[in-house]
Amino acid sequence: MTPDHDALFAAAARHAETLTRARLVLYAGANLPSPDVLAAFAPGLGAMPSMGPSFDKEQPGTEIVSQFEVAVRQEACALFNAAWAEPRLPSATLCNLAVFHAFARPGDLMLAPDKAQGGHLSQRRGGTPELAGLACEELPFDAAGLCLDATGAAGRVEARRPRLVMLGRSVMLRADDIAPVVAAARAVGATTVFDASHVAGLIAGGTYPNPLEAGVDVLVTSTYKTLPGLPHGLILGRDPAQGEALARLLDARFLANYNAALLPPLLRLLTAMRTGAADYARRIVANTAALAQACRARGLPVLAPEAGHTHQMLIPIAPSAEPRGLVAALAESGIIIGLCPDITRPERSALRVGTQFMATLGLGASDMALVADLLAAALRADTEGVELNPGGAAALPAQIRALLAGARPA
Repeated sequence: MTPDHDALFAAAARHAETLTRARLVLYAGANLPSPDVLAAFAPGLGAMPSMGPSFDKEQPGTEIVSQFEVAVRQEACALFNAAWAEPRLPSATLCNLAVFHAFARPGDLMLAPDKAQGGHLSQRRGGTPELAGLACEELPFDAAGLCLDATGAAGRVEARRPRLVMLGRSVMLRADDIAPVVAAARAVGATTVFDASHVAGLIAGGTYPNPLEAGVDVLVTSTYKTLPGLPHGLILGRDPAQGEALARLLDARFLANYNAALLPPLLRLLTAMRTGAADYARRIVANTAALAQACRARGLPVLAPEAGHTHQMLIPIAPSAEPRGLVAALAESGIIIGLCPDITRPERSALRVGTQFMATLGLGASDMALVADLLAAALRADTEGVELNPGGAAALPAQIRALLAGARPA
C-alpha cells in the first residue's frame, strides 16, 4: 500500500510561515533567504552534469552554467576582497574536505579548534580531517577572554610546524586576534584556513574583521547563517595559484556533478550583500548586544563580551538540566535554539543563541527586551546555569505570535 504523504507535503509548504510567524528562531546556524533569492532558484540548470572548468566542460549546452560560475566568482571576490573563489561545492564541510586534500597529504599535521571550544566536526580531531588522513592537535583557547589564545596559538604553530592551521569555530562570541598566528604559520610554511561559516555575513558587513585582509590564505564558508542564503559552500583565497590547484583537484576528483540550480540564488545573495551587508551586519550585532544586556537584567546568565559582539551569545545550562531535553521542551513552547559546549567550563553545555534570523525578519534592538522576557519566562536560573521553568511555558506560543506579528522582513 502506497503511503499517503499529502499531510507531510502540506506541512512542508507551511513550514516557512511556521518559522516566521509561530516560532522564535534563535538557532545560530539558520537564516531565511529573501523572496528574490528563492525566486532565483533555477531547477533547469541542475538537470544535467556540468563537469570541468568553466567554458571547457564535458557536457554540451552548459555555457549558461559557466557564465553563472564566473559571475558568482566575481561577486564573491568583490564582497570578500579575495583573489579567487570556488562556488561549486554544496556545503562548508565538503569545502573543508576539499581544502584538506588540495593543500595537505595524509599524515600531515593540522592545528585546529578543540570541540570543547566550539570546533566544528569538519574542522577538528575526530571529524572530517580524518577523512583526509590528517593528524589534528588543538589550538589553545582563552576561556576568560572568550576567544583564541593568540599568543599561545602562535607559539604552538612555531613549535609544532604544522602543514595546515585551521582558524574559526562554530562558537564565535567575539573576533579572534589571528595576526600572530598567521605570522607564525607563514614563518613555518603552513597554510592558514579560516572557516567563516558563522560570521561570513558579518565579515561582508564590516562588523567582523576580514581574515583574508589579515593574511589568511584560504577562507571557507557556508551561505545560510549570517549570510541569508540557501545552503551552499564557498571557498575564497588570496593566491591565485592556490585557487588553480584547488580547481584542478575538484575537476579531477570531486565534481562528477553538482547542483548548478543553486548558482543563481547564490549570485542574487552576493549582489544583494554588496549593497546591504553593512546595515544588516550592524543590526545583527546590535541585536546581540541588546539581548545580552536584557537577559542579564532579568537574571539569566550570559556569556558574551561587553563589546565586539557577533550574532551569538551563550546561556550556560545548569548541571541539573538534561541539555537535549531542555532544547526539546523549548521547541515545544515555540523557541528554536541549539546546544553547544560551554566554552568556559569543561564538560558543560550551553544554549547558543543566534540573532541573525530575527534581524532578517526585521526585529531590531528595541525588540530584544521582549525576546528576553520570553527566555526569562521559559528558563529558571541558578548560580550554575539555567533549567526549564515549567510554569512559564504555557503562554509562550501566544506571546511569540504576538511578537512576530509586527515583524517586517528587512
